[in-house]
Amino acid sequence: MSSGAREGGTPLRAFVVTQEDCLFLPRFLDTVLAARPGRVLGMTILPTLMPKQTWTSTLRDHLALYGPAQFLKQSVRYAWRRGLGILGESLPLPGVHSVAAVARRHGIPILETTSVNAAGYLDRLRALDLDVVLSVNASQKFRKGILELPKMGCLNVHGALLPRYRGRLPSFWVLVNGEKETGATVHYMNEELDDGPILLQERVPIEPGDTQDTLIAKTKSAGARLVVEAIDRLERGETDTLPNDRSQATYNSFPTREDGLRLRRSGRRFL
Repeated sequence: MSSGAREGGTPLRAFVVTQEDCLFLPRFLDTVLAARPGRVLGMTILPTLMPKQTWTSTLRDHLALYGPAQFLKQSVRYAWRRGLGILGESLPLPGVHSVAAVARRHGIPILETTSVNAAGYLDRLRALDLDVVLSVNASQKFRKGILELPKMGCLNVHGALLPRYRGRLPSFWVLVNGEKETGATVHYMNEELDDGPILLQERVPIEPGDTQDTLIAKTKSAGARLVVEAIDRLERGETDTLPNDRSQATYNSFPTREDGLRLRRSGRRFL
């Protein structure tokens, strides 16, 4: 974690690394950018697939998890929202339906790269004289070069109450495990997964009618509020953190078909 000092009262110079998404991230980013205009100097939109993933393996994993009927519902919803995002590039549709559209709405330049750890990309970021880099569902792992580049370090937004539920799809796993609450966490990043000191957290109660989908929406909404608050705190020079205790950490990978069946047997739903 970096701890570079800033002059009091000057706006934070931030950069966002994220991925394209038509379901939750447009609203998340629109909330942050509208609440604190002028703080984000640029954005990189990474490919949706993580390294070593393919569309074939991703679709196969989702089909196994959701089952044919739920997979079809999810696919239709995704296709509809994706279509709105494409139409929105040429028609004045209400709302924002893609991350790229949010960037355009707020006049945020998009900096393209195939790797956030590439030397040329880091040189372009360095020229922006950044205070912080915000990782919002970034699909690539940050290495030492980018982690040490901004004066105040890199921050990640995670959809659970760290140190527990590190890893993928925390909103699924808290439902499967019968948790009564979940939340969102903004933490400083290091080279470990969802590690680094915690800057802010917000608890989110899990209601009887919650689904995986509603919990993702709730934790994304909480995460957006936390990012706005984190910007304010860093601008005031407030950098106090809480420990992200590795001894209390739990890790989850992408759920299997059997995990999906456990969710259904518990009486919970995906949508």
